Amino acid sequence: MCKLFTAQCGSYQDDSLNELIDLYFESERDRLASASKILLKPNLLSATPPKRAVTTHPDFVRAVITSLKKFTNAQLILGDSPGANFGKYEKVLDVTGVGRAAEDADVKIVRVESYEPVQRDGFMYSSLADEVDVIINLPKIKTHSLTGLTLSVKNLFGLIPGTAKVGFHRKYPSDTELGAKIYQYFTLLGDKTMHIIDGIVAHEGDGPSRGNPVPLGIAAACSDAVGLDIAVTRMLGLKDSFCMTTAEALRMGYDPSWIEVPETNVPIVKIPLSRKMRVPVFMKKLVAEQVYVKPVVLNEPCIKCMLCKKSCPVDAISVVESYPFIDKNKCIECFCCHEVCESDAVGMQRSWLHRMMVRS
Repeated sequence: MCKLFTAQCGSYQDDSLNELIDLYFESERDRLASASKILLKPNLLSATPPKRAVTTHPDFVRAVITSLKKFTNAQLILGDSPGANFGKYEKVLDVTGVGRAAEDADVKIVRVESYEPVQRDGFMYSSLADEVDVIINLPKIKTHSLTGLTLSVKNLFGLIPGTAKVGFHRKYPSDTELGAKIYQYFTLLGDKTMHIIDGIVAHEGDGPSRGNPVPLGIAAACSDAVGLDIAVTRMLGLKDSFCMTTAEALRMGYDPSWIEVPETNVPIVKIPLSRKMRVPVFMKKLVAEQVYVKPVVLNEPCIKCMLCKKSCPVDAISVVESYPFIDKNKCIECFCCHEVCESDAVGMQRSWLHRMMVRS
């Protein structure tokens, strides 16, 4: 049984954050001391500034690195693969501030795509994961339009190189399928992972990138990713299964009885529109064409970068009069386009029946 560490933090400079990280690393002292190479894996979804709360905050990364150096002499490296944004990795590192945080601490920055992909049990991921002794996972607490929440388990999805992540959406288009496969992929790496989650300022609403920052004032750590995700989900006042990766872990027999969640004064987070109404499978077949939330390109803010088109797993986006256009009949509502857009040019269009049944 792993130990769960939590703290309430008024800011990223709060001493309670440093105390939490130190206590957690102390509990894993032998493991860290014996490691020769450690990977820091933040959430670097897109080139958005820290105030947007889309990525792991650079001061959170700094605090982790400062503490980590007290417990290990291992080589420290930092890396992620920002989906359709992986070709603009330097820009992502710069705008998020995480690149500077790593450089200031002499931590080597690596590209996930620079390492050969490996195939294991039907999943492909970067061999970077196999070359390190420990992966310190630094997710951001965010709502997610498809998987409910993106927390510890989901954050390791970033070790799948480049646009290969799009293939997951193509093969597993529903929320339950995608959550299940991401959890199954996580089990390949779980034994070498440690997790410290940034919820000091989280992301609510139409996450993981088009919502709004919300100050939750919490940080938590555990070497059991599923247990940590369940604890955070409960802190947010949501059911364990709201997070689809957790739903699969529970289906596979995960026992959450050991988890004790401390009382926290956490505000109610806004959940994505796409998650506000859960339609039973038998009803979906009857009303699917009338009840939906679909992405739509907003031409005015669109900068024509075509990241949305590159990210679409079913080729539902074409170019019409120089602007991307989403074919609603082909769209599978995976919201990849919504996730990667950096100019707020992908909105959400609700059907008339959805507007009647669900209040925004």
